[in-house]
Amino acid sequence: MKGIKSVSAMSLIILFCLFTGCPITPTPTEIKNPLDSTPIEENSSLFVEEIDTEIISFYTNDTKYTGEYGYTLWTQDDPVQDPFSHMNVTLKKISGNDVAGYGVVFGSHEDTMLIVLIDTKKSFIIGELTGNLFTELQPWTNSLDLIPGYNQENNIDISYNSGTGDYSLSFNGQVPVPFRDDDAPFHTTGKDGYIVIISPLDNFPNIPVSVTFKKN
Repeated sequence: MKGIKSVSAMSLIILFCLFTGCPITPTPTEIKNPLDSTPIEENSSLFVEEIDTEIISFYTNDTKYTGEYGYTLWTQDDPVQDPFSHMNVTLKKISGNDVAGYGVVFGSHEDTMLIVLIDTKKSFIIGELTGNLFTELQPWTNSLDLIPGYNQENNIDISYNSGTGDYSLSFNGQVPVPFRDDDAPFHTTGKDGYIVIISPLDNFPNIPVSVTFKKN
């Protein structure tokens, strides 16, 4: 087990509110089993690429994705980076709960991947998702480099130095944030992709969750 704090994917939703000051706590009054996890689904049909622009648009207001702990939806590209070296993505949240994360996955293989999520409040988190277990590599942190609000483009740049084992994360071309993934399973090879969190506070079907991604 990794030495960094591990939580169930269900708790990832709750952490959004704990670390970003969400005004309403979505935790229900009764939890049958606190180890039960929020549903996690790979669903490429919700991430639609516009051929002319190469922009990938995520959109849903389907009430089947509502629930006590929200929903996690993700997709991945076909090419495998072997080894993983670099990815650069510009992303924008158009609508949806303001503290629900959205971002990128990388080093995805078998049942594990690394993820970086941001929100519209200038916060980010780095972690590993293996099955339904989320492991923090860096907890929710405020970044002055992120642009807050809806309809704002933010750029995520991630690179890996195979010589040192260091990852480097930067937002909008600013000073990189180093991080490491020192415990198995490792993610030095795999696919890149995109991830969106549906919050239990999202108001479906009235207000959709809409996010765009563009790989550079």
